[in-house]
Amino acid sequence: MKRIGSFIIAGLLLFSVITGCSQSGASGSGDVVKIGSWSTSEHLILAHMIKLLIEQDTKLKPEIVEGLTSTPVVLKAMENNEIQISAVRYVGTDLSSSLKIENPPRDPDEALKMVQEGMQEKYDQKFFPSYGFENTYVFTVRQDLADKLNLQKVSDVAPYAKDLHLGTDNAWLERPNDGYPAFKKAYGIEFGKTSPMEIGLVYKAVSNKDVDIVLAYSTDSRLKEYQLKTLEDDKKFFPPYQAAPVARNDLLKKHPELEDVISKLVGQIDTETMTVLNYQADIKKVQPAEIAKNFLKEKGLLK
Repeated sequence: MKRIGSFIIAGLLLFSVITGCSQSGASGSGDVVKIGSWSTSEHLILAHMIKLLIEQDTKLKPEIVEGLTSTPVVLKAMENNEIQISAVRYVGTDLSSSLKIENPPRDPDEALKMVQEGMQEKYDQKFFPSYGFENTYVFTVRQDLADKLNLQKVSDVAPYAKDLHLGTDNAWLERPNDGYPAFKKAYGIEFGKTSPMEIGLVYKAVSNKDVDIVLAYSTDSRLKEYQLKTLEDDKKFFPPYQAAPVARNDLLKKHPELEDVISKLVGQIDTETMTVLNYQADIKKVQPAEIAKNFLKEKGLLK
């Protein structure tokens, strides 16, 4: 019995040593870093870019956690250390949702500074400078209508608004601060007819001439698919929605090399480029990992 007991104790000790070595390795150069992502093409493409750069430039083991459904879900996962990097966050969304700022600044630099300071102080997270694009609301028309009426910016719509039919999601029509009521005051524009619809339907609706102008998202692949024209928000009505990665500060403190790795993507992707990348995924059905790899190679960021 003593001998059997000795074997059991020895086995437990060996297991403890092996487990200890494994845990020691996990806290060293082989650490797993989890990158959180929504299931949209935009998020997945950028998550794979970060993953590829981490794999190339560090000894860390990046993993993508897909299926996160909203900014509050991502924020909670970051707080719980279930993920350490968020592939994409949007300035305007974090200002209103995470930091509860009711009237965020319209100036992009001021808004970015505010969200960076706020996320640092309240959540101990680093909000990086932007990738170079915004995913914000944009008024969109068919190219033939833009050519006919010479529409380049939202203000150009004013003389024709009473004859135009607007399609937009119902929530925007009712929101007081950044919705239709405030828009009418800011631009002095009121459309002849408005139709609430799901945001995913507006692109086809304007393309089919069911409506004349729609409120869309600036990097949506369907803008390219339907060859639609986006109008400049010349009065800066919509808050800035620059897209940027976010990381936990304790991760960056433990692995300072990650800050340089993630920063390689800062300023590298403008709105038109992101729309094209989304188009490749959504319409051409190219895998996000392949899109990310091809982009990084074209930029000379991946060997």
